[in-house]
Amino acid sequence: MLPSFSKASPRSINARLTGRGYGLLGLSLVMILLGALLPEPIAVQLGLLGWCLVLIARLVAPRNLKGLRVARKLPPAAFAGHLFPYTMELCNDSRQTRYAIEVEDSIAGPAERGLDAAQVPACGKSLRAFETRLLRRGVRHGARARLLSRFPLGLWQVELELRDRVDMIVYPRPVPPRQLYDAQDAALLDAEEDESARRDWSGDFHGIRGFQPGDRMKLIHWPATARAGRLMVRQFDRRLPEKYKVIFHSIRPGPDPGSGPDAFESALELLCGLLLHCRERAIPLDLTLASEGWRSWSVPAGEPLEPVLEYLAGTRRAPERDVAALLQALALTEPGVRVFIVSDIPVKDWEQLLPDFPFSLTCLSITDLRIRQPGFTRPGPLPVRS
Repeated sequence: MLPSFSKASPRSINARLTGRGYGLLGLSLVMILLGALLPEPIAVQLGLLGWCLVLIARLVAPRNLKGLRVARKLPPAAFAGHLFPYTMELCNDSRQTRYAIEVEDSIAGPAERGLDAAQVPACGKSLRAFETRLLRRGVRHGARARLLSRFPLGLWQVELELRDRVDMIVYPRPVPPRQLYDAQDAALLDAEEDESARRDWSGDFHGIRGFQPGDRMKLIHWPATARAGRLMVRQFDRRLPEKYKVIFHSIRPGPDPGSGPDAFESALELLCGLLLHCRERAIPLDLTLASEGWRSWSVPAGEPLEPVLEYLAGTRRAPERDVAALLQALALTEPGVRVFIVSDIPVKDWEQLLPDFPFSLTCLSITDLRIRQPGFTRPGPLPVRS
C-alpha cells in the first residue's frame, strides 16, 4: 500500500454561523430590547450572555481543526472505474483532543463521502477502510478533503480544505471490443461463445461426447451415435492461440488531425480490453503505440501486462497526418500473426490509405470495424453493437 499525505495551513479555515447560532443571536437581541424597555436587568444580562456565548464559540471553533491532516492509503495500481481497497486516516498531530469532525474526501466519491469522527485523541488518529474507485486514468490525481466541525455547541460551522496530489497508477477502463462479435469472422476474439462452440472447431482429437446446441453437424460420430442411441460428436482439444499484433494510432489525413479527448479515451479503453483478452487467453502479442513515438512492446504468453498498461495510464494523444510510420510498422509483421489496428479516428478516414497485405487485417475504432482478408476486396463497414 502506498500512503499519500495531505496538509494545509490554519489560515485556510473558514467559519460561518449555523442556524442555531443565528437563532441564539436573534433571541439574545430580543431579550436585550425587552429588558431595556420593561426594564428588566436580568433579561438584558441573559441577552448579553447569549452574545458572549456566540463570540466565545467563534474563538474556540477554529482551534478544533488545527493540527489535523488526512492520510490516504491506496494500492499501487487499479483500473479506472473498478473498485479498489482504500483506507483514509484522520490524524491529529496536536496535543489536544479534537471533537465531532466530518471529512468529505474526493477520492472516496459521492457514495461514501468520507468519515465521521466523534473524537480524535491527541497525537492519535481515526480511520476508515472501504472500497472506492477512480473514473479517470493517470498516474497522479488531484485530491481534496473537506473537514467540517460544529464544535462547540453547534453555533459555528468551521471548514478546512486540504488539497493534495495522489500518486497511483490508474489504467484505462477495459472495454471488451464487442464490435468484433458481430463481424463476419464470428470467432475473431473467441469470446462470449457457448462452451461447445469454443472447443470443437479445431485441434487434436480428444474423444466423444454428447451433442450440444451449437455443435456442427459434420462433427457427429455416427457409429458412436448408433451405439449410444443419441447424437454423439467428436471432441477436439482447442488449438493453441496465435500471436496478435496490435497497433494504436491517431492518424487522420487532411487539414484537421484532431478528434476529441473523449474519443481518445474511449479508444484507449477499447485497446485495454483487447490487451486483457490476450492476457486471459495466454495469447502472445506485439503492441505498437503511436502516442509513445511508435514504440513497440513484445509480451510473450503468460508474461505480465502491467508495464504496458502503465504506459497506457500516462500516455497522451499524438495526432499525425502521415501514414508512413503505420505502413512501416505493418511491414514488420511476421507470418501467421493476426493484426489489429485500433484508432480514435474513424476507420473510414484512414483505412483507404492502406495497401493490400498478405495477412488478415482488422481495422477498429469506437464507431466502426472493417476486416480485410489477404487478396480480397475491402469489405464495407460492419454493424457495430452499441
